[in-house]
Amino acid sequence: MESILDQVITSKHQSNLESFNPHQILESILEALSEREQEIIRMRHGLGDNERRTLEDIGKKYSVTRERVRQIENSSLKKITKNFDQTYLKQLEDISNGVLSEHGGMMSEENMTKELLIIPGDSIHNRAAIKFILNQLLKERFHFVKESKHTYGFWKTPEASTNTFEDVIEQLHSLIDNHGEPLGLDTLLDKIESAEFYTSNEDLTDKVIVNFIYITKKLEANPYDEWGLVGWSDITPKRMNDKIYLVLRKENKPMHFTEIADTINKMEFDHRKAFPATIHNELILDKKYVLVGRGIYALKEWGYKPGVVSDVIVEILNAGDRALSKKEIIEEVLKKRMIKETTIGLALMNKDRFQKDPKGRYSLVG
Repeated sequence: MESILDQVITSKHQSNLESFNPHQILESILEALSEREQEIIRMRHGLGDNERRTLEDIGKKYSVTRERVRQIENSSLKKITKNFDQTYLKQLEDISNGVLSEHGGMMSEENMTKELLIIPGDSIHNRAAIKFILNQLLKERFHFVKESKHTYGFWKTPEASTNTFEDVIEQLHSLIDNHGEPLGLDTLLDKIESAEFYTSNEDLTDKVIVNFIYITKKLEANPYDEWGLVGWSDITPKRMNDKIYLVLRKENKPMHFTEIADTINKMEFDHRKAFPATIHNELILDKKYVLVGRGIYALKEWGYKPGVVSDVIVEILNAGDRALSKKEIIEEVLKKRMIKETTIGLALMNKDRFQKDPKGRYSLVG
């Protein structure tokens, strides 16, 4: 149970977070600089309405060397630190530390920015201001770990253990691998909450777990917000065929090849564009897809069987123990194919395969 002291600390942290406006803070910070120094800092760090500029670009603007711009930038940063109110700095540190502590002491840069933008709103100005505050004012308190082969870039407190993070990720990797297929985040969290590694560690919460998931590169989510191992084809599909299969499985309905191409492009699995002709070729060549209409394909695993309309009729008649009327046959065929009724009628005219009795019912020849 949360203690009274914990509740007071949480309440204070929430209050500080709700009043935190990084853009306003940054404007106050920059008042310690001259107009030219402010402009150079804004251009170098992409603050305000400025895009991030190189030393060379800024040097050309002021007709000075790159090295001179660097000197001005460094002296300006020192002036900010020297003139900045230390009480104010402590407040910024407390806010950032509170956010990190709630998430296991380490957070992806994207998630930390989102948490710090809880009240002011998600603006370019605020995002740039947060990055500047963390990198320039709090760099002695918090450590930024650069993106690597196994993790995205993340912020951490000196006290946070990467060993704990790595142990948790190994447990999650094993849990998902044993499950064998992608999971929605809510379903994944339900499975995690009943796992021994979670129940035996009181420091783990859903918030910490989700944050760790967003830091690691071993687990990823596909565009349908399903989580799985990064190497799985239905998580990070690389081949066009993998994308076709994932789209059909998730849409859970037969689709025209042009619709499949449009959906793949909309989902933005990667930067490769899906062309209808390419999609059609893949569908034709792979036996796990079944043509069920004019340009419309379904998954064989749904119970569809390949073949022309007359093959479907043969299957239907073989499955029954009596002759069927034209209406009955049409109803059954339309459960398996997306075609016009007249197409079914034409197929029934094949006298080498079907015969009609005096009552108008159809059966197989021979």
